[in-house]
Amino acid sequence: MPDRPADPESGHWVVTTTTAISRGDRAALAALYEVWFDRCYALARTLTGRDESFCLDVVQDAMLRVIRSIKPLSTQSDLSAWMTRVVHTAALDLLRRESRRLKRESARTEAGSSPSTAATEDRIAWVLAQLNELSPADRSLIGLRLGQGRTLEAVGAAAGMTGDAVHGRIRRAIAKLKRRARENAHDE
Repeated sequence: MPDRPADPESGHWVVTTTTAISRGDRAALAALYEVWFDRCYALARTLTGRDESFCLDVVQDAMLRVIRSIKPLSTQSDLSAWMTRVVHTAALDLLRRESRRLKRESARTEAGSSPSTAATEDRIAWVLAQLNELSPADRSLIGLRLGQGRTLEAVGAAAGMTGDAVHGRIRRAIAKLKRRARENAHDE
């Protein structure tokens, strides 16, 4: 991608930038981000009326959607309409997600199912003890996958296994933990 032209509002810049982003060009994404960040943030504030942190989350989600799904666009008005729609959708999705989370928390509180701190600490201690009873290899696989959030392929590469083999080992280890939890009444 050539350096950002003086006029990011031009049709040439839009075509060049959106085409480059659709091909995975990070520099083009950085240029789009630089030009569109303030607009996206302002739109998120207008749409949601929420605080800075929430609106920054909206912009981040919108930019992730840009990375995943932008197609080459030919005019500034096409880009503007598309970016507006992306920010709008990201804002609605975050608002819905937050609403669902608040409903779940409210339902748990009303039902009295929110465990006490002591009960939570007991459960954590029990889970840690059960993890320590797993083989070191299984503990390592679970730690890499769930503790560090690595992909199955990355865990497999670290362990000298395929991603499918890692998935099977982790699935069996977790099934073993679930069985133990049911047997010991820790599966609430």
